[in-house]
This record gives sequence, C-alpha cells and structure tokens, in this order.
Amino acid sequence: MTWFLNRTTKTKLFLVFGLMVFFLLCVIAAAYTSITAIQTSQSDLFRKDFLPSTELIELRSDQNRVRAQLLEMMIIKDRAKQKVIEEDIRARAKEVDEGLSKISAALKEHPLELKKLEELITVRVSYVKSRDEQIALIYKGRIDEAQRLGTTIQEERYNRIRSIAKELGDAEIAQAETRIEQAEKNARTLLFIFISAGALALLLSVGLTLFLSRIIARPLNELKTTAELIAAGDLSVTVISDERRDEIGALTRAFSAMTRYLREMADVAGQIAARNLSVKVEPQSGKDVLGNAFAAMISNLRDVMTEIQKSAGILASAVSEILAMTTQVASGMSETATSVSETTATVEEVKQTALLSSEKSRGVSENSQKAVQVAQQGNAAVGETVEGINHIRGLMESVAASIVKLSEQTQAIGEIITTVNDLAQQSNLLSVNAAIEASKAGEQGKGFTVVAQEIKSLADQSKQATEQVRTILSDIQKATGAAVMASEQVSKAVDGGVKQSNEAGESIRKLWENITEAAQTAIQIAASSQQQLAGMEQVALAMENIKQATQQNVAGTKQAERAAHDLNELGQKLKEMVEIYKV
Repeated sequence: MTWFLNRTTKTKLFLVFGLMVFFLLCVIAAAYTSITAIQTSQSDLFRKDFLPSTELIELRSDQNRVRAQLLEMMIIKDRAKQKVIEEDIRARAKEVDEGLSKISAALKEHPLELKKLEELITVRVSYVKSRDEQIALIYKGRIDEAQRLGTTIQEERYNRIRSIAKELGDAEIAQAETRIEQAEKNARTLLFIFISAGALALLLSVGLTLFLSRIIARPLNELKTTAELIAAGDLSVTVISDERRDEIGALTRAFSAMTRYLREMADVAGQIAARNLSVKVEPQSGKDVLGNAFAAMISNLRDVMTEIQKSAGILASAVSEILAMTTQVASGMSETATSVSETTATVEEVKQTALLSSEKSRGVSENSQKAVQVAQQGNAAVGETVEGINHIRGLMESVAASIVKLSEQTQAIGEIITTVNDLAQQSNLLSVNAAIEASKAGEQGKGFTVVAQEIKSLADQSKQATEQVRTILSDIQKATGAAVMASEQVSKAVDGGVKQSNEAGESIRKLWENITEAAQTAIQIAASSQQQLAGMEQVALAMENIKQATQQNVAGTKQAERAAHDLNELGQKLKEMVEIYKV
C-alpha cells in the first residue's frame, strides 16, 4: 500500500484505469464470443435446415407447375405455344436439378435424409424420362396415349416424389426446431456469462473508484476545509504534514508552510495595530509579495509620521494668514451681490422669449411625426400586399406540382390495371385447365366444374372492370392537363400583380423618405429651441445660485475666523497624537 501511495497521481490513474480497461476488454471479449456463437448457430440453421426445406417446397411447386403445363400442352394445338411451354418445363427442370444439388450438399452430414434424397432423385430421373416421352407423343398428336402415360405410372411417380419431398421437408423442419431450441439454450447460457462478467467488472470498477477516491479525494477535501478556514481568517488551524511522496503529500507540506507564514504576517500586523512601527519584517524571497509589501508599508509609515510631525509646526503659522484674508473677502461680497441682482432680472426676460419659440417648434415637430407614421403604414401595407401575392404564387406552384404528380400516379394506376387484366386472362386459362381436370374426374369433379365456371365468370368481369377504369383514368389525365394549363396562366397573372405592387411600393417608399427627411429637420429645430430654453433656465438658475452664494460667503467669512482658531487647536492635538507612535 505504501508503494502505491508514493506513486504520482498520474501513475495511480494509469494503473487504476488500465485495470478498468482490462476488465472492459474481458467483457467485450465475452460479448464477442457470444455474438460469434449465435451467428454461427444462425448460419447453420439457415444453411443446413431452412435452405433444404425451402428448396423442397419449391421442388413440389415446380412439379405441380410442370404437371399443369403438360395438361395445357395436351389442350392447345398451336405448335409455337407448345414449344414455349416445353422450354419453360425444361428451364424449371434445370432449376429443380440445381435445387437438388444444394439439398444434397446440405444433407451430406445426415445419411438417412441423404438416402431418402437419393431415392427421390432416382424416381425423378424415371419421371423426367417418361415426361420427355409424353411430350414426344403430344407433338405427334397421340394425345390419348400421352394422357394414359400421365395418369398411370407418371401419376405414381409424381405422388412418390411429392411424398418423399414432404417427408424430407418435415424432417428438416423438425431438425430446425431442435437447432432453434439448442440455440436459445446456448444464448441463455452466454447471456448469463456476459451478465456475470459485466457485473464482476462493474463491482471491481466501483471498488477501484472508491479506493482511488479514498486516497486522493479525502486528503484534498481535508485541505479544502483548511483553506476555507484560512480564507475566513481563522489561522489557528494546524495542517499535519504527510510523509507521502506523491503530489498529495507535497501539497500537504506546502499548506503547512503557508499556514506558518500567514501566522507570522498576522503577528506583524498586530504589532502595527498596537502603534509599534519599530517591528522588522524579513521577506522569504524576492517573490514574497506579502512580506515585501509589509516591509515597504512599515518603512512608509515611519516616513509619513516624521513628515506629519514637521507639518504640525507649519500649520500654526498658516492660521494667522487665513484670518487676514477673510477680512478682505467680506468687503468684496457686498459689491458682488448688487451686480448679481441686476444680471438676474435681464436673464429672466430672455428666458420668456426662448419659452415661446420652443412651444411653436414643438408643434411643428409633432405634425411631422404624424406624417411619417402615415407614410410608414402605407409602405408596410404595400409590403404585405406583395407578400400575399407571392404567397398566392407559391400556392399555385404547389397546386401545379400536385396536379403533375396526380397525372404521374394515374399513369402508374394504368400500368397496374394492365397487370390486373393479364391476371384475369391467366385466371381464365386456369379455369379452363380446372374444367378439363374436373371432366376427367367424372361425377366427383362436377362441383369443381361449377367452381371453374365461376372463376371464368369473375375473370371476365375483372377484365370489363379494368376497361372501365382505364377509360376513367384517360378522362382524369385530360382534366389534369387542362388544370396544369390553367395554373400556369394564373401564375403569370400573379407575376404581373407582383411587378405592379413592387412599383407602387417603390413610389410610396420614396414619398416616405422625403417626409422622414422633413420630419428630422423639424425635430432638430425643436431640439435646438428646447436646448436654448434649457440653457436660459440654467443661466437663470446659476445667477440665482450666485446670488445665494454671495450671501452665504458673507456669513462664511465670519465662520472662517472661528475655524482658524479651531484649526490651531487641532494642530496641537495632532502633534500630541504623532508623538504616541514608536518610530
């Protein structure tokens, strides 16, 4: 502990915060390990479980699609359309082969599922071979043979492929659920480890912080309390020197030396207060501002007291000269009073003339100010008009933009309607396929035939509805075009109004400037008259004050004589007080 206390504060902070950083890195490492494990688990879940199950679902969907396309080839007679369907069938077969390759790669660690998959591939090879024979029969026009082939051995192979694909899909889903449960369990375990490591790191960090506060903040707080007592004038405090060799120990020793020094200066100040100027102060160094100041103050006080003793003798001789001067001043006061009375009467007449001129100039200034206010209101009204027209122009531009946007949206709706029309045609084709399948099923397919007819009817109605909506959209597009043209004309009219309002505003502004200039001139004339009146009032008041001062001076001369006697007595007392100090 002593070794740690003797280290510098910087070293202590580096050690403590370095340890905290180490704990933080441990928590980060635990979090990284947890996240990596969860990512690996999610990757395995997708690659080994979800991917095979998805590919199996797509395989079953493709098989259904191929079977329906074969039926469609039997129905239609157009060789070009049959060729297109055949190309689509072979493209889907290629996609199925690629999907089976992906499933095989994903199931290489599961021998049972892989064996099932090999069986599925074997059955599918036979199915593809018979499918090609069935296509050849269709091209030759032997539709009945093709149908028999599709409803006998091909039917069994089709059902077997779907059954194996479903079994493999269910197995993959079960394995995915198992993996998810295991991943959740692992996540809970890793979460517990992460929380435990974080809590441990937090507790250790709090402990280190409290320890650092104890060895740094507590001594500093004690020194702060001592400094507050010294600042309040209490020099009776004692600072115990600390043997620590860090900054805290050095600060404590410096505080102790400072307290001793302040006590010595307080003792010197007490002796000066007791009128003892013979005390000696020795500064600690050339930079000892307080010690040098005390030494200079004592030296200066000694010189001042010597000068005061010399001045006390000179004061008595000056009193007699002051008495002679007061007699001469009294004789001149009566002559000055007569002249002041005459000057006061003249100033009062000039004051009345200035008052009349000031009242007239004030009336002119008030009328000018009213004219300026009216011009300002007109200028502000024109500005508001221009702002309103600009606001209208902005609104019209916004309306035009909204109409253009509406036109673009109607075009997008037209594209959507085209798509809906295509869907209706495809629904019509599917209803035909469903009717064919229902006819093959005999009595059991009659209900399905009714459904197929209803689907065909709905498809026809959808096609008619889309045609009506397309006609309405065409009318809307024409209307929006006309609205855009109208908004452009309104915008041009608003621009003309803005130009005229700006010209009117410029005219009113020039009128306002002329009126303002005239008002300023009237204000200056009123101000000059007011200043003249104030000056005359001040002159009158000054003359009255001079008159009163003259009368007071007469009485003051009598008081000056009495003050001279008092001053003589004060000089004697001052001499006695100076002799008390020890120089």
